[in-house]
Amino acid sequence: MSKHNKKHQEGYEELTEQQPAQEQAETVACEEPAPAEKTEPDYRDQYVRLYAEFDNYRKRTEREKAALIAYGKKDFALKMLPMYEVLLRQQQQLQTGKEDAQALQDGMRMILTELDKAFRAEGITKMEVKGKPYNPDTQEVVAMIPADKKQDGLVIDEVKMGFMMQDQVLRPASVVVGQAKEEN
Repeated sequence: MSKHNKKHQEGYEELTEQQPAQEQAETVACEEPAPAEKTEPDYRDQYVRLYAEFDNYRKRTEREKAALIAYGKKDFALKMLPMYEVLLRQQQQLQTGKEDAQALQDGMRMILTELDKAFRAEGITKMEVKGKPYNPDTQEVVAMIPADKKQDGLVIDEVKMGFMMQDQVLRPASVVVGQAKEEN
């Protein structure tokens, strides 16, 4: 054998002698349990954290909702105060006997102007229904009265005013609708 082949043969023998010892160590290592390493996620911990986050979210949204409602009430009250003040002043003048019909009319006009401003700011408008065709989406019929053919299906009278808020019905109008007499 040549020198090169001898070295190669010796290296091979060393490898084969070491190999069974390594394989034995590996088999022993496989039989022994590995140190306690968690390979699975801790679902209970994740659940508890998620539940706590959701509970905090729920509480925060409840606080925010209450704050928004309180702000809305305050805004509404500030808009109504001028009308209330005018009513109180009118009442005081009536009690002292210094009020005349013209002053009373002026006070009513002031109140209506303030109410109109407040309603417009909120997008609230009065429905104009009298003399128009009955609309079941925005009106409630309280009575039907005999009418001529021209007034058939038209609103003859408005019992309770209807109001819209930003193109949605806030309160439907209660109306009296005309119904043409049937000819026999």
